[in-house]
Amino acid sequence: METVHVELGGRSYDVVVGCDILDQFGPELARRGLLRANVAVFTSPVVGAHYYAPVARSLAEAGAASVGRHDIPDGEAHKDLDHFCRAVRYLAQSAPDPSVKPLVVTLGGGVVGDLGGFAAATFRRGVDFVQVPTTLLAAVDSSVGGKTAVNLPEGKNLVGAFHQPRLVYADVGTLRTLPRREVRSGLAEIIKHGAVLDGKLFELLEDRAKDAADPDADLLVRLVPWNVRVKAAVVRQDEREERGVRICLNFGHTIGHAVEKAADGRLTHGEAVAVGMMAAARLSVDSGLCGADVRERLEAVIAAAGLPTRAPGLDIDRVQGHMAHDKKFVTGRNRFVLLSGIGEWTAREDVPEDMIRAATREVLAPAGGPQ
Repeated sequence: METVHVELGGRSYDVVVGCDILDQFGPELARRGLLRANVAVFTSPVVGAHYYAPVARSLAEAGAASVGRHDIPDGEAHKDLDHFCRAVRYLAQSAPDPSVKPLVVTLGGGVVGDLGGFAAATFRRGVDFVQVPTTLLAAVDSSVGGKTAVNLPEGKNLVGAFHQPRLVYADVGTLRTLPRREVRSGLAEIIKHGAVLDGKLFELLEDRAKDAADPDADLLVRLVPWNVRVKAAVVRQDEREERGVRICLNFGHTIGHAVEKAADGRLTHGEAVAVGMMAAARLSVDSGLCGADVRERLEAVIAAAGLPTRAPGLDIDRVQGHMAHDKKFVTGRNRFVLLSGIGEWTAREDVPEDMIRAATREVLAPAGGPQ
């Protein structure tokens, strides 16, 4: 096992990464003093079918008196207020004694982690929770950093809170059961980290992107802690997005979130972010921040990973309408994270509207369509 420390003062925690380590989960919590008598496991039907039993058994054998399960349906469409209310009501019903706070365990991907984490942040004004990510995207991105949220019809992650987990426990062995499409979706966030923050990581991806798309590849064991270290360094500098540093992690997300919303479930989060990164790369070149070679290298890595570089068929006005509800929309303008080179970034609020529309139109056109 490899441990990466996220230093946040009194809110610090470790990210433990290993392979086939779920049976050690309960003892690890007990060793760290995190195990509680009452443990509520939030998961999804699919993930729960594979992994709830070994996790629950490990918790019980380590000393948990009560281990319960609450399922959150798969899919971003279910990360909403309705399912959030169901989650906190489950906590209220399963932990009625106000003197005994439960431990929340989020066993699953980003939807389970975001919604379950938000339930932990708000139930009784905050209870401890532990992230057990079972997707590549959650392991390298959403489980680290303390962002918890649910969506509204108006946009993604508009209701939420910062609530750091007490531990992240990532078993890369769970990636074996992931569909290849979900593995590729997680690679989008790894590509993002390399493009914005770590040129060496990006160079590795240029050499091994196709290998990384294989859930059995040993490369994933190397990539997960590497990416956690990259993200942890950013979170340490700017935990709550107050210093203008953490925004770099939103590269590709301004247009990407809008594309994801307009696609109505036809694109995964990672696929939409890949498209958004291509639009942001076009804006970077058009703004004179970097040369066309940077955009070409990014496109080559995205394509090699099996991710889309375009989302043809979506209505541009609908996509741009969703951009107006983006959380980075400030004083009537979208704030974009752009590239000044591989591993180098800048944030801009002065990107002209016609330039934004041109970049959006390009990624919504079929390959070989209008530029």
